[in-house]
Amino acid sequence: MNRIYGSRGVVAVDRTDPPTPPGTFTPIASLNKWSASLARDRADVTAFGDTNKVSVQGLPDVKGALGGFLDTDDITILYIALGEAKVMLKLSPDSLVPTLFLSGLAFVDASIDVPANGPATISGTWAAAGPWTLAPAETP
Repeated sequence: MNRIYGSRGVVAVDRTDPPTPPGTFTPIASLNKWSASLARDRADVTAFGDTNKVSVQGLPDVKGALGGFLDTDDITILYIALGEAKVMLKLSPDSLVPTLFLSGLAFVDASIDVPANGPATISGTWAAAGPWTLAPAETP
C-alpha cells in the first residue's frame, strides 16, 4: 500500500463547450485543497419481523469542495462559477500517480474571502452534472 501526502494534488478543468471526455485538462492555479463525497442515497425498507433496520442503496450523490488562494493570473474558477455551462472536472490526489483520479461533468460554485489581515482565498463547491468515474476503474 502506498500512502500519499496531499501536497501534489491537482484540480484541473476542461472548459470546451460542450465539455466532452476525454478532454484537455488544465490545472487551476493556487488551489490547495479539494474534497469529494461519494455518499449514496439510502432508503429505509424495514418491515414487520425484521430484527434490525434494513436499507436499500440508491445512486451516489457525487459532490465536493475546492479551496485555495486568489491568484490574479488564474481566475478560471470564478469564470466557471459565473458561467452557465457545466465543465469536465478532474481531481487527482497525487500528480506523480497520473492514473489515479476522479473525473466527470460538474457544476461549480465559488466564493472569495478577502480579510484585511491575511491572504485572499477562494472556496467553492461542485456537484456532478453527469457521470463520474474513478480511474483506474476496478471492480471490487
